[in-house]
Amino acid sequence: MEQDENRKKKARDGRANRVILLRTLFLMFVCGIVLFIPLLWKLWQISIVNHDTYEEAAIGQQTRDVAVAASRGKILDARENVLAISATVYNLILSPRDVIAGTTLTVDDFASKAEFNAVKEDEERREAALAQKVEKRQKLIIDTLCELLELDRETLEKRMAKTSSAYEIVAKNLEEEQAEELRTFISENKLGLGLYLSPTTKRYYPYANLACQVIGFVNDNGGAYGLEAIYDKELSGQAGRVYTAKNAKGTEMSSSYSNYVDAVDGQNFILTIDSTIQSYAEQLVREGIKQYDVQNGGFCIVMNPKTGGIYAMVSIPDYDLNSPSAIFDGSLQAGLDLLKGDGTTTDEAYQDVVTAARNAQWRSKALNDTYEPGSTFKSMVLAAALEEGVVSASDTFYCPGYAMVNGTHIWCSKHEGHGSQTLAEAVANSCNPAFIAIGQKLGAEKFYQYFTDYGLNSYTGIDLQGEGTGQIWSKDYLTSAEGYLSLATASFGQRFTVTPVQLITAFASTINGGYVMEPYVVDAISDGDGNVIEKHEPTVVRQVISEQTSAKVREILENVVANGTGRNAYVKGYRIGGKTGTSETLSADNHNIVSFVGFAPANDPQVIVLMALDNPKQAGPHSNYCTTGTYISGGQMVAPKVGNLIAEALDYLGVEKSYKAGEAATADVTMPRLIDKSAAEAKSSLQKLNLACRTVGDGGTVTDQIPAAGTTLPSGSEVVLYLGQEKPGDLVTVPNVSGKTLDGARQALAEVGLYMRANGTSEYNNRTVAGSQSVAGGTQVERGTVVNVTFVDTSISD
Repeated sequence: MEQDENRKKKARDGRANRVILLRTLFLMFVCGIVLFIPLLWKLWQISIVNHDTYEEAAIGQQTRDVAVAASRGKILDARENVLAISATVYNLILSPRDVIAGTTLTVDDFASKAEFNAVKEDEERREAALAQKVEKRQKLIIDTLCELLELDRETLEKRMAKTSSAYEIVAKNLEEEQAEELRTFISENKLGLGLYLSPTTKRYYPYANLACQVIGFVNDNGGAYGLEAIYDKELSGQAGRVYTAKNAKGTEMSSSYSNYVDAVDGQNFILTIDSTIQSYAEQLVREGIKQYDVQNGGFCIVMNPKTGGIYAMVSIPDYDLNSPSAIFDGSLQAGLDLLKGDGTTTDEAYQDVVTAARNAQWRSKALNDTYEPGSTFKSMVLAAALEEGVVSASDTFYCPGYAMVNGTHIWCSKHEGHGSQTLAEAVANSCNPAFIAIGQKLGAEKFYQYFTDYGLNSYTGIDLQGEGTGQIWSKDYLTSAEGYLSLATASFGQRFTVTPVQLITAFASTINGGYVMEPYVVDAISDGDGNVIEKHEPTVVRQVISEQTSAKVREILENVVANGTGRNAYVKGYRIGGKTGTSETLSADNHNIVSFVGFAPANDPQVIVLMALDNPKQAGPHSNYCTTGTYISGGQMVAPKVGNLIAEALDYLGVEKSYKAGEAATADVTMPRLIDKSAAEAKSSLQKLNLACRTVGDGGTVTDQIPAAGTTLPSGSEVVLYLGQEKPGDLVTVPNVSGKTLDGARQALAEVGLYMRANGTSEYNNRTVAGSQSVAGGTQVERGTVVNVTFVDTSISD
């Protein structure tokens, strides 16, 4: 009985234990599943959902990734002279973390090996010695960098204190010489893990300020302005990378995995801009600004009228591309100095003025700004009227000195009037009343249509940054009764605005056969090997007038230079046509913009030039003269400079001279080498060149000559041959011939042994005087030097 009870008890206990075991196992299973599900979820998130994030973090911990900058593409001029180029420079990178991690104790740090072993076994001494060595290396780095690179010690110490950082740029754009000094220092002190050089590029502009607003500049983010900004992607190329492995401490392993992704260099841009023509255009604009006390700078565009390619684009004030934030223009800096010295200007106000000055020199007056074109616009009105047949060469116009339009008195530049004149004479005289009549014959509807067809109320499409566009009345207004007065003023280029690039593009269409061409400055794009990737083809936007009309316009505008207000642009040997302009702007009282558009050869234009000077300072309120005594007009101030520029450009481009009847007698000749020739032989050679001669000495052989062989001088000049003796070796002082007549200037130069080449006007009279000279008065030069003197007919007004 008792045994049965025990068996039953055991059986009950066994069942109870099994139940407990099963329940325990069940609970363990359930709890395991419940607990394991979040773990699985987390593993899934790590390995699947956030795989890229953790992989990137792992790579960052296990590798060092250093960018290798691509070489930025070159910008070249039309003759492939380098305007912008990138050279390799270096950024110095400090890794405070690796300075510590890369510091270890060696036997060389102790007096003996026994001391090294003792310190090595003592943790406290080992840590103290290591900390001391780290501090010593940190100080060595700071002291050396401050000495070599003149860095700020306090700033460098703060960067070194960022012990968790692995990337601190402590110096940028180090040249090769500095980089070599640093390499030596890093190598000698085994600092390659905590201090290293990263190659990058720096932009250089060999010509400094030349064509600065066209080229533009770069900053830390890439292209910031001009072509550098527009074509930043193409110029930048694609950066490469260098990946190297790091150990668990974050220290680079010198003999481990590394991978290189090559940089792809940027593309090269070849421009239509020609540095020689650009340089001469800039020189002439600066000369005009100084000569006529011009207040707001000036601009100039030189273009191929057949293609729209821009040879030069000038805007003054300008800036140095290598230091774009510095105030480059002397007049702007003078204004800032005056403002800073007055003692009342706050720092904030001064900085605002500095910013405005900086923007003024970055901005292109030739591209971004607008102006009232004045009489240069008459070429477009003339062409439209001829094309429509509303005027002809046989028409005559009477000018009493003014025109009355809707009760408003509009004066001509010649207040006493031009009287009766033919169409060609009206254009040559730049007669406002005649052009008011021409505008009325054309009518407002047609006027607006041609204005639109010339592209003067739309963008030209030039491949430059920030092209502006002018303002004109709406068609509805201009064609209304209220717009009749506006049509009159518009007919001679007033009370509406255009950009210079719009004006020269439209003007070119009147003399190139009637075609509006899209202007451009990028001629081709090439790769690093010089292979052309893309070539610009000239783009015809539309034809506005016929070839026949264009030929007639050229003929009439050539007469403007031969006999009219543009005659100060005349240069022997070149058939120059053009139109003067003097606009009285509404933007401010007494604000004039004087300009001239010239082209040549007149029968087959190869080059067209627009130049303007913005606001020559008047001698007094409402005076017609500037402070330097010159009558304020495009014909007197700008035409001579454009004539010289056209002559220089055509010579440079290899366009042959074409002399009119009577010009050949005074054409330029080249002085031959006559030394060692007999006197008779030398005189015969000179006679053939229409050069007179004077001899000094009584020998039979030429021993020296003035001027030197190869000198270009006017035919008819008198040269000096030395027979049996040498010419004087002393220098002579160039006289200032400004304001002198032709004969007076020639005599003043001849008296000191100098020659004169005269240019600048189609006729010489008692009001023709020297306006400028190629060698400034007071300059010391050799005897026989030829001085170019530009004469101005002061009777011209436009």
